[in-house]
Amino acid sequence: MKRQTYVDETGNPINQSLENKKPLLRFFFVFGTIVPVVIIILIIVAIVQNNSCLNLYSSLKTASLNYAKDEGSLPTIEGESISVRLDDLYNSKYLSSTNTDNNLCSGSVKITKYEEDYLYTVDARNCGKCSVNQKYGSWSKEQSSYPSGKAIIDVIPYYNYYDREISSTEWSNYYDDDELSDETSKYGIRLPLDKETLPQVPKEGKTVNIENNTIYYYRYRDRSWKWYDIRGDYSDFSSEQPQNYANKDESTEQYTEWSEYSLNYPGEKDYRTIEQTTGYKFYYLNDQGDKIYYNAGKYSAREDVNTVKYNKADEETATLYRYRDKQWRWYNGQKRRYSGLTSRQPTDKPYKDTETETLSSPSSWDPKSYVNASNQEYRVEERKIMTRFRIQYEILSLKVLDKPLNKKDFEKKVKMSVPVFATNENYKLEVTYKFKYKKAS
Repeated sequence: MKRQTYVDETGNPINQSLENKKPLLRFFFVFGTIVPVVIIILIIVAIVQNNSCLNLYSSLKTASLNYAKDEGSLPTIEGESISVRLDDLYNSKYLSSTNTDNNLCSGSVKITKYEEDYLYTVDARNCGKCSVNQKYGSWSKEQSSYPSGKAIIDVIPYYNYYDREISSTEWSNYYDDDELSDETSKYGIRLPLDKETLPQVPKEGKTVNIENNTIYYYRYRDRSWKWYDIRGDYSDFSSEQPQNYANKDESTEQYTEWSEYSLNYPGEKDYRTIEQTTGYKFYYLNDQGDKIYYNAGKYSAREDVNTVKYNKADEETATLYRYRDKQWRWYNGQKRRYSGLTSRQPTDKPYKDTETETLSSPSSWDPKSYVNASNQEYRVEERKIMTRFRIQYEILSLKVLDKPLNKKDFEKKVKMSVPVFATNENYKLEVTYKFKYKKAS
């Protein structure tokens, strides 16, 4: 039988085999291009919708936390929780009723104290596609690990406890303020820079608090002066002879205060004493490991620095200089008769030369003050705060319960509520957690 040939309008032969496959090719075209595009669009819509819901849940959590903070109702005991009604958030303007994403929401947010943070369980209703009761199905089984990536999570606390004995160490020695850190510790007080000097806690004990106690320590210096018999024609103190004064009174000789140390060498004078020393840049390391420099990192003499606190120095050094000058009073006419330095007026010397005032070396620091009515005119007292510490620690028994219990069973077992139990110093509450999450519908 002769094979039949088909031609198109122009007389060209038609490939009948290809013509027969056109419906199938059309199917593959639709399936291979249009269907994936539709699927991608649906996925994008779902992602956008899901992100919109997650943003809504986040705003509900934030508003609930702020509301609970302002109301003073945030739980403070681990495992305890409160429930914030969304209606209250709208009524008190923590949520905007004009926001179309959440203006119809009802329900609540549960806030649970979890370690040092809070966990939130959102039960939002009447929120369209974001309504938890429509978007999600049943709860999962409880699990020990936190279900990261899940939108709706609930936390369930379980309780066990230890018998607890609280004790304190002996008080430490007293510390000078310069021996304490500049930063406040987690116990709300400044601790010694050298924490190794604090009293030792027994090996089986755990520190729960550090207490401090402060007192004043005192030390004094006595002022003394030279006293003289006549007023006479005397100049002010001067290292060089003032104009119009003929004589130097050697008995009035005294030194000026030492100048500050400087990198510059001072001018030399026959009445000047110059000293030099090595200057360092002293510092200590704070708790973050940062260098805290003395005197803004300038070179300083070791004698000017509390090296107990600023206990480190850069390797680079420099030579520092300081000086002091001799001074005298100069006079014309009759010369005065001066006494030696004394705190009390001699009987034959009615006049005090106040500019000859000298301070004695300081006494030792003492918790007792030695200033009284008989010496207060010439005795100068300093005082400083001294601080001592003791450590409060706990010693725990083995866990009392064979296994942790949920809140209802635990309170029944110990015959008191969890908040009351948690404040009882004879026990240490241990809270562990399990989690469950809402499965997608």
